[in-house]
Amino acid sequence: MKQEYKEAFTEVNEIIKMMPDELVNKIPSKFREMLEDERDKEYNPNIQEPLEKCKLKNETIMILGLIYRDFLCSQDEKRRLQEKDARELQEVQKAIEDEIRQKYNPNDLFKKHNATDNQLIEECKSITVIEEKWYKKLYKLIKSIFKRK
Repeated sequence: MKQEYKEAFTEVNEIIKMMPDELVNKIPSKFREMLEDERDKEYNPNIQEPLEKCKLKNETIMILGLIYRDFLCSQDEKRRLQEKDARELQEVQKAIEDEIRQKYNPNDLFKKHNATDNQLIEECKSITVIEEKWYKKLYKLIKSIFKRK
């Protein structure tokens, strides 16, 4: 596992230790055990209240958001957050698709000829292939057969 996630697990574990027991009990024990097992035991985060003033890792903030959404909030808020996440995911996917469509637009593929392409085409046209006549090839073949014997 990446070191950033191990450090984030350590920070999340420290934050959970600071939480009141009624909130900690809402988080499944297997999840808390996983955080404890996967954390970086040599990393010592400096986490104090209020958390807004602490410089937390992005991974820590994402994990705390998932914990809140999945374990701590009400069912209505959970559904609202999941819908919001789905909308944001669709927007990101649409933006990526638009970028790809703009970059690889099939209508513009043949319009983007630049000077180097034209130079290559001209060079290819100027190359002449000198091909040996068929009767000369046959003559050399027969000659090589008689030389071997």
